[in-house]
Amino acid sequence: MRVYRCPICSQRVPALLHDFTSEGEAKVVAKLRIRHPYWSEREGLCERCLYLNEFDTFEEHFATMAHGTLFRRRVGNPFALLPTPLRLNTDPRFAGRGVTIAFIDSGFYPHPDLTRPQNRIRAIVDVTGERKPQRYFRTPHPESWHGMMTSVVAAGNGHLSDGLYRGIASEAEVVLIKVMDTRTGRINTENITRGLRWAIDHHKEHSIRVISISVADDEPVASDESPVDRAAEEAASKGIVVVAAIGNTPEKPVVPPASSPSVITVGGLDDRNEVWHEKRVMYHSTYGKTVDGHAKPEIIAPAIWVAGPILPGSDQHNESEALFKLLGSHTTIGVRQFETLSKDIPGIPIELRKGGCETWVAERIKEKSYIAPAYKNVDGTSFAAPIVSSVIAQMLEAMPDLSPNDIRRILMDTAQPVKDAPIEQQGSGVLNPRAAVHRALGQRAPSNVPGAYRTDSGIVFVYHNRVPRTVALAGDFNSWDVTKNHFDELENGVWSCWLPLPPASMYHYKFVIDRAVWIEDPSNPLKDPDGYGGWNSQLVV
Repeated sequence: MRVYRCPICSQRVPALLHDFTSEGEAKVVAKLRIRHPYWSEREGLCERCLYLNEFDTFEEHFATMAHGTLFRRRVGNPFALLPTPLRLNTDPRFAGRGVTIAFIDSGFYPHPDLTRPQNRIRAIVDVTGERKPQRYFRTPHPESWHGMMTSVVAAGNGHLSDGLYRGIASEAEVVLIKVMDTRTGRINTENITRGLRWAIDHHKEHSIRVISISVADDEPVASDESPVDRAAEEAASKGIVVVAAIGNTPEKPVVPPASSPSVITVGGLDDRNEVWHEKRVMYHSTYGKTVDGHAKPEIIAPAIWVAGPILPGSDQHNESEALFKLLGSHTTIGVRQFETLSKDIPGIPIELRKGGCETWVAERIKEKSYIAPAYKNVDGTSFAAPIVSSVIAQMLEAMPDLSPNDIRRILMDTAQPVKDAPIEQQGSGVLNPRAAVHRALGQRAPSNVPGAYRTDSGIVFVYHNRVPRTVALAGDFNSWDVTKNHFDELENGVWSCWLPLPPASMYHYKFVIDRAVWIEDPSNPLKDPDGYGGWNSQLVV
């Protein structure tokens, strides 16, 4: 993925804005010209910097919220939520490539955000006594809602929103494990344990590196007495990072799997759907010590103002699409089309069928928490945990050799404490994706000296060059495909690339600069003629 460096904040971002046509955007540009005298709008700026400079104080911002924000005006939707990657300031270079996240939840539906244009669902299974067949999951069911939402929040690509509501791990693959018994409508200890065991038994087959769990056992119990906690500990011992939602009731105790010592337990944050950090507050999530005396949660993440998918084929899905089609368009559509759309909207007043329905439609959208056709505002630590899981997928893409303990340490070390919030409620603080990924990148090689370094399961190449926009690695080990192994810029002019350890042999390779210039590794004296008047570097494994 091509990324850019914002001239205002110097961060790598997926795109730069250059078109500032609205009055509000013009005011931001005027401010930035004063604050950054050497900057001009021709250079562009990132979306985050635009919104951070919209108001001079947080109080000024909240005083004008009723009139909308620049973001909502830019996307043309007064009900839109800021996407989670934008609010959390994630690094756009990483999207969970090569990492599989297993989700253990009530049930699932293969949502288009996971299946189009490529199907990234590696497996979808029912571990309950029902053993539902594959065809069962192709039809929406009531128990499909929760797991569909948690998996899409983490790994969806935003297909139904033109990419707007993509998850942080939008290129990760997923395994979906259903643990609700639809005959009883319950999720019990046995089935959660079965779900964990299935993920452990198949983790090598499906490259499962992360298990995200947004369901819980009923009662608190010591970890060595809980089959769920014992299974979670076994998963961690095999190198799988287990992440669990802690729950949404402060008065309730911490229960398995959130009580497992090795599990990264996630509490909730209310960031008020803003890029501003000054007024973050706590969500009403569970917290406290486990039966064994372990303080939980370890970390918190957004548990409200989260864009979740609506189950395709459901009444809410049909209603949301009809409402947004009607919003602001009643004067331009025909009576017959209006009658057709209104059939999907329960309770629409008969008198509005003759016109003037915009106000009622807007109120209905707010009442139902719809934010766009096919998406709604969802909340709960059930969604905070997948968000943390998606960042872990980014970290593992950046450095696949990280252990569960490495992941835990980095997440907690880089978290940002919420001011005036009790430590026991927030653990180490708010998930900080960009800092966590950068810390993971920093563990690739023992130094930034150019060269090739052997790790436990791969080889890290370090290269120095301030000029390129992109650098790729091509060689015998990846069929000379420039799209398979890309370098990441650790700092200005220092690039690194992690290559999974190939079978023992001697390989030839080159670096590819900006997809056009092929050069040998300047730090490697071992080389052979490439047959075109140049050289291939040698790699001996």
